[in-house]
Amino acid sequence: MRLIYCELLKGAVPAVSFEVRAVTLHLGVTASEADELSEALEGAVSSLLEAVDSAASEVGRRPTYVRVALPSPGGTELRGLAKALEGLASQAAISVGQLELSVSPEDLKALASAGLYASLMLREPSWQQARAAASLIASVASEDPSLATRVAVNVSGEDHFITPYYPLASAIPGRRLVTAALTYPSFLAAAYRSGGLSGLTKAIAEAHGVAEALAKAVASGVNAEYAGVDLSVSPWMEDSSLGLVEEVSGVRMPRPGFVVGVRLVNEAVEAASSGLRTIGFNEVMLPVGEDSKLKARVSEGDVNARYLAMLTGACVAGLDMAVVPADLNGIAGLILDVASYSRAKRRTLGVRLIPVEGAEPGDKVDLGRFGEAPVIAI
Repeated sequence: MRLIYCELLKGAVPAVSFEVRAVTLHLGVTASEADELSEALEGAVSSLLEAVDSAASEVGRRPTYVRVALPSPGGTELRGLAKALEGLASQAAISVGQLELSVSPEDLKALASAGLYASLMLREPSWQQARAAASLIASVASEDPSLATRVAVNVSGEDHFITPYYPLASAIPGRRLVTAALTYPSFLAAAYRSGGLSGLTKAIAEAHGVAEALAKAVASGVNAEYAGVDLSVSPWMEDSSLGLVEEVSGVRMPRPGFVVGVRLVNEAVEAASSGLRTIGFNEVMLPVGEDSKLKARVSEGDVNARYLAMLTGACVAGLDMAVVPADLNGIAGLILDVASYSRAKRRTLGVRLIPVEGAEPGDKVDLGRFGEAPVIAI
């Protein structure tokens, strides 16, 4: 269900919709046995789906995705966990939280193959750790490139990061939290055309109110604490974050001047957040595999992975959903570059790359529900 705003601010604008992208239950339950965790999660998923149905009737809005994020699985046997949770993953997207780089490639493949999400923890910005992360991602992608869309590297090494965005979403042991996210680039672009940066800021706050109402209703239904809305500007195919940023900057990526558009949108998010309950990244996101316009720019050969990594310095949330050649040293270097921006900004960031052996820039790779994505040069 979508909410249509036919009037925004003081002037009428073309009717443009936005969606509540996800409502996520961060379930701080821990267990040493896979079956024990599966039993607890089964009850939580059932209660969450009931709460979403009730909240959707109350608020008049249903989230696109329903998600459950767990803390680190700790000593749980991961292949057993993958088998135990595989059925539940068809009812709600499940993140098993953070994994150390000592995880075996077979365990990581088992989790991804079961439809589960996870983040690899870069505890220090060293070549040794970055290469280990690159090798694990490449191993998963070698089985099926689409499996690597379920694994990211948390370059900040921050435990229990609370965001509705996968794969970095986690939970805090002993706590139950509910968060929400939005899909609204086109809605914001219409507001910008109508009211400039002020209109953009007001539209962000407007959308926050809808997502918050839904998340609060769900939190009440599952006896959890409402933690906030991640106001990140995240795309879904034709609803393009890149399109919004290019409109605000007035130039095409990667021409000089594009980065100011990134910064202006992030400043609008920051301004709108004043006095609101927010959580997570709250930044522009440019995931290649999820943005049709960004896919086109990559296909044109104008953008490489290094450029996207450097944009992180202007407060873009990581290098995301980019298919690259399986150059492990190059991938490790990208991870370290984003880790450097994370340290400079003192913000949690993630890297999600899909290495494909033998792929060349300009090739197309099937990423399942994300469709075909172009290979980007490192």
